[in-house]
Amino acid sequence: MARPARALAPALPTPPARPRQARSLATRARLLDAAIQTLVAQGYAALTTTEVCRRAGLSQGALFKHFESKAGLVGALAERLFAALIDDFRAGFDRAARPEDRLGSALDQLARSFREPRLLAALELYTAARSDAALRARLAPVVARHRANLLREARELFPRAAGANPDFDAVVDSVIGALQGAALGGLVATDAEAARRSLAWLERMLRAELEG
Repeated sequence: MARPARALAPALPTPPARPRQARSLATRARLLDAAIQTLVAQGYAALTTTEVCRRAGLSQGALFKHFESKAGLVGALAERLFAALIDDFRAGFDRAARPEDRLGSALDQLARSFREPRLLAALELYTAARSDAALRARLAPVVARHRANLLREARELFPRAAGANPDFDAVVDSVIGALQGAALGGLVATDAEAARRSLAWLERMLRAELEG
């Protein structure tokens, strides 16, 4: 005789996150948000663990429970900040993209991103790393991942150009580098007309490379 089919046990519900784990994640996020706020509002020189804890309303002990050093905190801050900037770029592009001119729309949105206070603040980390070996070691893999994320975003936005042009990644790197340089220069010398002409030239070069 065939055995009767065994009744399947009901699926167990997915256990919720443990309260202690949830509190730990919330505390880490609170510290990172406070660090980003400090960097944007006061600059890298004011980014001390004391100021971050003051903004977060937490103790130094809580901070060093999550980050073994200031360099560790700044590395995690950069990771969170870069991810947010890419998300914001994509959201802005999706809202304002002109279907007939995706390339122009992407460049316009990217140029706006480089005028964003959070991005200008992030560039301070690059200059600070020049003379801080511990910070440089922390930032190097974060910046490498950020570049990979930017290239992936560009390939998703322009798959045909990415597939057809063997220099696609170099073109994206060059555009990012040009806008970073312009953003840094604009901090001390603002010439709106010169900036407009430079961006127009960059757009012509970009179209010739990717649309030609």
